[in-house]
Amino acid sequence: NPPRRRPAEPGEFTPDSWRAYLLELFAGEPAADLIRASSEVLGPWNTRDLRRVPVWHGERIVLTGDAAHAVAPSSGQGASMALEDAVVLGHSLRENRDVPAALAAYAAARRPRVEKVVVQGRRSSSSKVLGPVRAALRDATLPAIMRLLHRNGDPQAWIFEHRLPGA
Repeated sequence: NPPRRRPAEPGEFTPDSWRAYLLELFAGEPAADLIRASSEVLGPWNTRDLRRVPVWHGERIVLTGDAAHAVAPSSGQGASMALEDAVVLGHSLRENRDVPAALAAYAAARRPRVEKVVVQGRRSSSSKVLGPVRAALRDATLPAIMRLLHRNGDPQAWIFEHRLPGA
């Protein structure tokens, strides 16, 4: 499901026209071979950001994963965030015998990290829908920028080196 400047309209593509669109888009790339070899090509589908969910829990019910905080597919963190939620929820329930207090502790523990990842994912998604000139500039400058950023360590270490309480 490649990024597009505008959402796909219902009925805009047939399976054959979507395949043709993808083959043109990925001409000369290994992805084109995969598309040709696929018996069925699904899509397009539109992705949208879920606005901030202000309340994640009630007295005896709680939201986790995408229900509480859907992250952009480009963040690559959806499943990870759901697993982290499960661990933190379990820890909160173990530490708090009062269920409403445990659910509140879970939400308070998770919200800062989740919201930071959601913002990062949104930023990452928006950079994937660039025009040809901006994409060429990004591709030309990115190696030098990454070398500069990595001089002081991995700028995304906060995502990958996160440790959960009680884990």
